[in-house]
Amino acid sequence: MKRHLSIFCALLVSLAALAQAPERSARRPHMTPEEYQAKQQEFLTRHAELTEEESAAFFPVYFELQAKKREANRRVWKQVRAVAPNERTEEDCNAMIDAMADVKIECAQLEKEYLAKFKAILPAKKLMRVQMAEERYQRELLRGIQQRGQGQERGRQPQASHQ
Repeated sequence: MKRHLSIFCALLVSLAALAQAPERSARRPHMTPEEYQAKQQEFLTRHAELTEEESAAFFPVYFELQAKKREANRRVWKQVRAVAPNERTEEDCNAMIDAMADVKIECAQLEKEYLAKFKAILPAKKLMRVQMAEERYQRELLRGIQQRGQGQERGRQPQASHQ
């Protein structure tokens, strides 16, 4: 009897773990950085109507900028995570707020610096299209995440995103 009860408990724990695993992955689908970049490049190329030559010249510089901005943000968030929220003093919070503002300024300066490089690669009209497509891509990505979240809450399957 004890053996059957032990097996039954082990089975329940296993089933509970298996049931939660797909739920977790459905809530937060994983996209590798390479997949994200490829989808972003395809989206921006299509919506900004870039030629193959323009795309080949533009995206290495574009992704270089993105990497520098990502690293700047990583630095500040590493600082934020270094102190547990319940252990932060007013001084810690002030330093973190200032660091976050400094990173925003640093990212804006990087964008301004790279804008000159972009203008050397693309005509202004196409560069404007890239910037507008970039905003649209972020909105659509966020909308897709929100729709998947709502679908999960209601017990429905996530809807496919149409681009």
